[in-house]
Amino acid sequence: MNDLIDLHLHTTYSDGHWEPRALFDHLAERGIGIAGIMDHDQFDHLPEALALGAERAMTIIPGTEVTANWRGTAAHILCYASPSAGFTSDALRGVVDGIRAAMLANTALIYQTLRQRGYDFPRQREMLAAQGGQPSRAGDVARLLLESGHVATPAQAMALVIEAGYRQATAPLGEVVEAAHASGAVCLLAHPGRGAGEIHRYEPDEIEMLLRDVRLDGVEVYYPTHTEAQVAAYRDLAGRHDLLISAGSDSHGPRQRLPIAYQAGQAEALLTRLGLPTSTE
Repeated sequence: MNDLIDLHLHTTYSDGHWEPRALFDHLAERGIGIAGIMDHDQFDHLPEALALGAERAMTIIPGTEVTANWRGTAAHILCYASPSAGFTSDALRGVVDGIRAAMLANTALIYQTLRQRGYDFPRQREMLAAQGGQPSRAGDVARLLLESGHVATPAQAMALVIEAGYRQATAPLGEVVEAAHASGAVCLLAHPGRGAGEIHRYEPDEIEMLLRDVRLDGVEVYYPTHTEAQVAAYRDLAGRHDLLISAGSDSHGPRQRLPIAYQAGQAEALLTRLGLPTSTE
C-alpha cells in the first residue's frame, strides 16, 4: 500500500478551524489519499467530507471522536467505520446525541451566567454566523469573551468559562465501545501519550488496566507529540494485546498544526479491518 494517510483531522463542524474544502485542498496538495475526518461527538460532518473526498478521488474513512470517561478520567475514542458500509446502525449516534445535548445545555448555562454578570458580546451574531449566531460549545463562549475585549488571553477566557459552570460532557467508555461495535465501527484510544488540560495521559500500564474493563480495538500510536520512546511503548503494547494501530496529526487548522502524511503501512492492520486493500493484496 503506497497511499499516504492522516486518520485524525478536525474541521469547523466541531472545534477545528479548517473549513472543509480548504482542508481537502491541502490534503490533495500533500498527496494524502486516505483520511479520517474525526470531528468531535457528532456525525454532521460526514456527508460533506464524503462528497469532498469523492471529488478528489480520496478515500474518506467515516468516523467521529467520542468523549468518554473511564474511572473518572476522560478518554477520547476514535470510532472508525468501513468506507464501503459506513456506520451500520444508529447505536453510536444515540450515544453521541446524548453527549451533544449535555454539551449544549452546559454551554447555554455558561452563556446565560456570563450575560447575567454583565458581559456583552456586540459582535456575537457576526462571529458565530456559521451556527446561527449562538454558541454551541464552551470554546465559543471563550472566543466571545476574548474577541469582545473582556479578557486579554485565551487562558483568561477559559478561566471565566470554567468559573461560570463549565463541565465536560462525556459518556461511559463501556457504553461508547458497545454502541460503536453495534454500529459496525472499531474503537481506538486517541493520543494516549499526550496529556494536558482535560486530556488524560494513559501510560501503557494504565491501558492494560483499561483493557481488562473494556475491550478497545486499538490505540493511536503515531501522533505528533508522542516521543520515540512513547511510540515504541504503545507499539509494543499493541503487539502484546493484538490491538490495531492508527496514525493521525489531530490537525485542527493551519493556525495549530498541519496534516501529516503518514505511511499507510503504519496503520495497515486497521486499514485492512476497514476493508481497504493492503500492499500484499
